[in-house]
Parts: sequence; C-alpha cells; structure tokens
Amino acid sequence: MALQPQFRVEILNSAVHRRDEFSCESPELTEFLRTRARKEAKSRTSACFVIVPLADPGQIAGFYTLSATTIELEKLPPEFTKKLPRYPHLPATLLGRLARALEFKGQGIGDLLMVDALKRAYENSSVIGSVAVVVDPKDAHAAKFYGTFGFQPLDGQKMFLPMKAIPEWLGLEKKDEP
Repeated sequence: MALQPQFRVEILNSAVHRRDEFSCESPELTEFLRTRARKEAKSRTSACFVIVPLADPGQIAGFYTLSATTIELEKLPPEFTKKLPRYPHLPATLLGRLARALEFKGQGIGDLLMVDALKRAYENSSVIGSVAVVVDPKDAHAAKFYGTFGFQPLDGQKMFLPMKAIPEWLGLEKKDEP
C-alpha cells in the first residue's frame, strides 16, 4: 500500500506541527501528543512520527511512536524461535502509540500510519537488530485492527508481528540476510 499523495509522514517537529490542535478518540493519546511526545523524543525514549496533509503541513492527521523493547524468548511460539539465538530476551520494536485525528476518520489514516510504521521498523531492523514489532492494544477494537496486519497474540494483551513477515505483508523487497 503506497502512501496517499495528499499526505506525508515525517518526524514530529514542534516548530512546524500544531500539536495543540490535535484531538482523537482517546483523551490519553491526545494528551500524550500535546504534552509528552516532544519530551520523549528529546530524551530519546521514543520517536514520534506524524502524518500531515500536504495542503496544511502543520496540521496533524495522526501519529505513531516507535521505541526499542525486548520480548522474552519463552513467551514466543516455538515455530518463531527455531532459528533465533537462545537469549532470554530478544530485541524488538515497540509500536507504542498510534492515533488518528477525529476530523480524518474514515480516510484510511490508521492504515497509512501502520504501513509507514511497519516499513520503518523493518528498514531499521537491519541497522538496529529487531526480530518483531510489538503492540499492546488498549482494547478489543485496537487488537482487531492490529490483527488485520498479521499481529499474533504474545502475552496477555500484547501482540507481535515477526519482522520476517513484514516484506511479504507490505509487498516490500526482502532485505538480504547477513
């Protein structure tokens, strides 16, 4: 799925993007973008990416965050761990937050954000090791959304998508294995 030409995804820039105008269905996610996203980016605890309309690049149509995490080897399905080292914890990428602005509902912004996040996570996995993308859905609706992208149950509410599944899922060229 290619990014729609009327939007682009870029790293959050507080000098350009009007965070105070953003509002989504989750008060917690609205508050995060408005008050904490920039601080977390500055402290390098997460990177925040925003999708903006080309017609108004200061307006935020949605956002997501990525950061590093680990997965306990014993919590992964055996078929996934066959060729992985036997470390107690394996490196992964956390898709920590994802939200779409209310005024962009029904325009496929959530799908566009997911595609960009998965593509970015996959591309970065060859530079910073990562065996999967992990999400922690806040409710059943979010879990269903992530499931449409191939995410599988991990532990409790968490879900994961093996990094090796992303190229086929998104129609990307698979990176050469070392």
